[in-house]
Amino acid sequence: MRRLRPASIFSLALVTIFLIFNGYFAEPVESRGDDHSGITEITELEDIIKALDESIEASQRKMDRLARQIESTEKQIEQAEREIAAAEVRLDESTRLFGMRVRSAYMNGGLSYLEILLEADNFGDLIVRSAYLKKIMDRDAKLIASIKRERELIAERKETIDQQRRELVALMEQAKTEHKTMLAQRREKEKLLKEAVGKTAGYKPVYGVVIDNSTSARPQSGLAVASLVYEFEVEGRITRYLALFSAFPSQVGPIRSARTHSIMLALENNVHYIYASGSGDVRDTVKKWGLRHTNALFSGSSSIYRSSARKAPHNLYVNLARLGAEAPSSVVLVRPALLEREGEPGSTFSMEYNSSTRIKYSYRPATRDYLRYLNGQVHRDASGKEITARNIIIQYVPHHIDPQGRPTPNLIGSGAIDFYSMGQHFRGTWRKESPAAPTRFYYQDGKPIEMVYGRTWIQIVRPR
Repeated sequence: MRRLRPASIFSLALVTIFLIFNGYFAEPVESRGDDHSGITEITELEDIIKALDESIEASQRKMDRLARQIESTEKQIEQAEREIAAAEVRLDESTRLFGMRVRSAYMNGGLSYLEILLEADNFGDLIVRSAYLKKIMDRDAKLIASIKRERELIAERKETIDQQRRELVALMEQAKTEHKTMLAQRREKEKLLKEAVGKTAGYKPVYGVVIDNSTSARPQSGLAVASLVYEFEVEGRITRYLALFSAFPSQVGPIRSARTHSIMLALENNVHYIYASGSGDVRDTVKKWGLRHTNALFSGSSSIYRSSARKAPHNLYVNLARLGAEAPSSVVLVRPALLEREGEPGSTFSMEYNSSTRIKYSYRPATRDYLRYLNGQVHRDASGKEITARNIIIQYVPHHIDPQGRPTPNLIGSGAIDFYSMGQHFRGTWRKESPAAPTRFYYQDGKPIEMVYGRTWIQIVRPR
């Protein structure tokens, strides 16, 4: 994922305008204000590539059909040629027999049928001669008819072969044209895929808010518009979220206390960390690591408030649009529109932290994202908005119990992951070298994973 500083934003804007006028973008860049993700959606590009895929498949089917027709026509021509050869043999035989008959008559002086009858010695001889002549006449007629029939059959077969050969040439031309079309479509697809990389952008998150996920905290506010969400375990196998925002929703929360691992995740993403205090060692860690932060319990800002609709500690919220601790980011993150490789089918998968936190993701081809389910129901935030993701990483991390008895994932180190995106599943690894170092994700072959544009959820779980 590349970062563009303000000097590069103008160039990116020009490129974006060019792409819009050339039909690549279906939607404009989303606002960074309330209820927007800040991620540029270019579904039209994906639709074009999908249409090209369908057209390539149709061309392949058509070529397969033409190949079958060509094969069938060739067999028909071969059959017709065999029939012509057989008919010519029969014609030669009939012609030979008729020639023998003609030569026999010539050698006998060319006598006519009437002369043969008049030479009869008596009535009995006449009857014999008449019967004999009738047989000769019938045989001559059959020979002539056979010759005529074979000649007609040969003519018909030759005409059929000529027609079939013309059809064969036409079919082969169609197949050749279709093959050229398919190659052109593949080249166009490859071109678009190359162009797609780096054609989607969103602003870098600037806030990271620790959000409660106990049953009393649900549904949470602002969770559906976060750019990146980490889910991790705390005491009693209950989970919390660290939600990163480039948009500034007017209500985010409920806010809960800090943990070392959520501090580390905020540090590696270089965001302003918002939390509801914590134990002394955790507060010391925030200061030691120099993290920009707001302790919501002691900030005194009117942008942080408690809601009367819920009971403490599940009612502390922040209005990011008014907080003013950070300016909207000018750093643009550019991501690919599509995955660079194909994985295994990964349309639906599940996990469970505890009996009240059972999670399922289900891929939606129409919107090219995963719909998140919590305990069998579509997961929605307090506004009723569905919670979705384009990328989901299940990060398997060893956990230990710290001196205060809190489960703590060991985020520095390495381990296995499952990566889901675009309805596909990949296995891979993660690696993090220090508290401030970014967590790197890799495919099994060691190549870095570049996640596609859109919201990302990272599920930090115990190893399998």
